[in-house]
Amino acid sequence: MLDTLRRGTGSWLVKILLGLLVLSFAAWGIGDVFSGGGDTSVATVGETKITPNEYQDAFQSRVRQMSARYGKQLNNDEARQLGIGEQTLQQLVTSALWDDAANQFKLAVPDNVIGNEIRANRAFQDESGNFNKLQYEGVLRNAGMNPTYYEHLTRNEMRRQQLLGAMVSGAIAPKRMAEALYLYREEKRIAEIVVFANNAVTDTPIPDTAALAKFHADKKVRYTAPEYRALTWLTLSAEDLADDVVVTDEEIAADYENRIDEFTTIETRDLDQLQYATEEDAKFAHGLLMGGGKFEEVAKDPKNRLGDNTALGLRSKKDLPEANREVVFAAPANTLTEPVKSLFGWHIYRVKTVVPGNVRSLAVMYDEIKKTLQLNKAGELVYDQSTKLEDELAGGASLKDSALRYDLKLMTAAAVDAGGKNEAGTVVPLPKVPEFIGTAFSTEEGAEPRLVESQVGVYFMVRVDGITAPALRPLESVRALVVTDWTAEQKDQAAGKKAAALVKLMKDGGDFAAEVGKLGMTIKETKPVGRFRAESEPDMSFELLAGLFKAKTGGMATAPNQAGTVHVVARLKSVVPASPGKNPKLIEALQAQLRGGISGDIMEQYRAVLQKEYKVTVNRTILDQLQ
Repeated sequence: MLDTLRRGTGSWLVKILLGLLVLSFAAWGIGDVFSGGGDTSVATVGETKITPNEYQDAFQSRVRQMSARYGKQLNNDEARQLGIGEQTLQQLVTSALWDDAANQFKLAVPDNVIGNEIRANRAFQDESGNFNKLQYEGVLRNAGMNPTYYEHLTRNEMRRQQLLGAMVSGAIAPKRMAEALYLYREEKRIAEIVVFANNAVTDTPIPDTAALAKFHADKKVRYTAPEYRALTWLTLSAEDLADDVVVTDEEIAADYENRIDEFTTIETRDLDQLQYATEEDAKFAHGLLMGGGKFEEVAKDPKNRLGDNTALGLRSKKDLPEANREVVFAAPANTLTEPVKSLFGWHIYRVKTVVPGNVRSLAVMYDEIKKTLQLNKAGELVYDQSTKLEDELAGGASLKDSALRYDLKLMTAAAVDAGGKNEAGTVVPLPKVPEFIGTAFSTEEGAEPRLVESQVGVYFMVRVDGITAPALRPLESVRALVVTDWTAEQKDQAAGKKAAALVKLMKDGGDFAAEVGKLGMTIKETKPVGRFRAESEPDMSFELLAGLFKAKTGGMATAPNQAGTVHVVARLKSVVPASPGKNPKLIEALQAQLRGGISGDIMEQYRAVLQKEYKVTVNRTILDQLQ
C-alpha cells in the first residue's frame, strides 16, 4: 500500500499539471467570489483559512524568484506592478481547494513516507548521496523555515498529489489517437516551384510627385519622426573618482593577504579509479594492471563496484576521501597508485595528468588590487557626494551650479529619441545605465531633476529642456526613401501579378512546364516539406505551406516568401504519407502529451466543481495592507 501511495504522490505528470494549474488560476475568474471578511485571515476557502503569515511567506518567496529572474531586487511597488500579490493569492487559494478536498476524503500520508521523501531530496544529501541532518536543517534555516513547518508543507503537498493523482490516474490517450495526430503532423509533400523575384522586375515606371505624395500620405507611419527630447544631464560614479583616490602599499599588501585564496590555483589531477570490497580483490586487479593489463578491461570485472563508470575527472585533494589524498597526490602523471582503503572500500587510482597549483604574486596582482581598492573607496565617496548634491538641489541650487561646485561634467543633447538616437539616426553618447532613457522619457519638461541611483551603481540626474512631438516628415526631406519604398512596392506587386497569372493559366488547363518555359524560367523540385516547417526550402513561407497542404495532387498555390522578396508558385507533385510504425518512440511521446492534455482538462473541471462546493472569500482590507 505504501509503495502505491509513494508512486502516486511522486507522479511527474501530477506535479507538472499541479504547477500549471496553479500558474493559470488567474484565467479561471475567481475574482467574482472575492469579498471582504470580518476576521484577520487573508482568505477563507471552505474550512481552510489563509493567514497573513502564510500569505507573506509565499509572497516573499515569489518576490525572490522573480527578482532572480529579472536580475534585481524587486521592491513592493514593482511586485504589485508585476501582479505578484494576486498570483500569490491565487496560488494559495488553489492549494486550499485541493486541501479541502483531501480533507473531505480523509487522505493521509504516513510519517515514514514523509521521511522517505525528505531523505530522497538531493538538497539534503551529502557528496556521497546520504541524508545529512545538519545540512537539512541548514538549508531550511537559510530558507526561513524549521523542520516542523517544512514537514507540514511536504505532507500537504503529497496529499494534494495523492488527490490529483487519483483524479487523473484513469486518463488514457488511445494509441489510435496518437497515430492520427502523427499522420497529420508528419505528412510530407513534394512540390514543383517557380520563383518570381521582385528584383527581377525591371520595367517599373518613374514615379511623379503626385504618386509619391499619395504613397507618403498612405504610409505616413513609416515617415513619421518619433518624439525627440532635448536633455541635460550629469553622472556621478566610482569610476569617475577612482583615479584620484589614494591607496597605500600597506593597504594593497593587506588586501592581497586577505584575498590570497582568490590568487591561488590548487593542484588538481585528472583521475580514473577502480573500487573493490576487499583488499584481496584490489591487489589482484593491481597485479593485472602492473602486468600489462588494460585499465578498461580490468574495470569490466564484476568485482569492480564502479563498472564502466571509472572516470573521476579533475580532482583536488579535498575532493577525495581523506585516507586517499596523500597517496594520490604523491603519484606522478601516467602512473597507478597502490590499493588504498577508504570508508567506501579499496581503491586503485590512475593518475592521467597533473595540473600544478600556483600562487599569483603580489607584484602580478598589484595593479588589479589597487584599482579594486580605489573603486571601493570611491564608492563610499560617491554616496557621500550624492547626498550633498541632493541636499544642494533641494535647497534651490541649479543643475549647472551644482555641477560646477562638485566638479562634475554637465552634458547636453539637442535631440534624443526613445532608442537613444538623434534626428540623423546616429547613436547619442548617453550614460551607459539602463534606467537613463526611461527616466528621461518619463520626466516632464522643465521639471526639477531628481537624483537616481541605477542598478549598476551610477548616480545620474537628467533635465528635459524641450520636447518635439512626433510629426510626419515633409516629403522633400524623405523623398529618396519614399522613391525607394514606392519602387519596391511596385516590383513586389508586379512579381505577385506574374505569379497569379501563372496560377490562373494552370487552373484553366495549361501545361505547367510549357508555360514556365515560355517565361524563360526554370522549375525546381523541392525536397519533402512538412506541414509546419520547410527548413530545406527557404523560399517556402508558412502561407505557401498552408496552401500546399490544402491542395490535391496537381493543385496550385502561390505566396510570397517570409522576407517578402520573392513570390513563389508551387504545384503539388506528390504526397508522402507518414508511417507511425517507423517511429514508435514518437507515438509514445504523443500519447504522453495527449494524456497530459486530457488530465489537465479533468483537473480543471474538478477545480471548477470544488470552487462551487467551497465558498471562497478574500479580505481585501487585510490583503492591501500586506502588499
